Amino acid sequence: MSVLRGSLLVCMVIGAGGCSKAPITVHGQPVPYWVDALGKPDPRLRKQAVEALGNAGAADPAVVPALMRAVKDPDAGIRAAAVLALLKIGPDAEEAIPVLTAAQKDSNARVRRYAVEALARIRGDSPNQ
Repeated sequence: MSVLRGSLLVCMVIGAGGCSKAPITVHGQPVPYWVDALGKPDPRLRKQAVEALGNAGAADPAVVPALMRAVKDPDAGIRAAAVLALLKIGPDAEEAIPVLTAAQKDSNARVRRYAVEALARIRGDSPNQ
């Protein structure tokens, strides 16, 4: 019996409620752990969280809203990393367009530059047009 058929059989025996989707994990932690880490005082942990969430992508519905909040972090390095994470997610981060549009006026030049690139990727444009 193939592994797939065996898994299907186990799910059928356990019932629909017993075969729920496993939580998405990144760097050994579930997405909610990283979302929570964005609220911690340690900037290194917040930056690690932003990078982890960028790797998770839009597969978890909590990721893009959490990254949108991180674009407003007091630390410019975290803001830049959050914008890069949204750029990495690409068109699936469409709901972040208003936050990224505002980030084009950020006090940090790197954040502004990354925001232009992220918006172009999300919209499917070239930033050099």
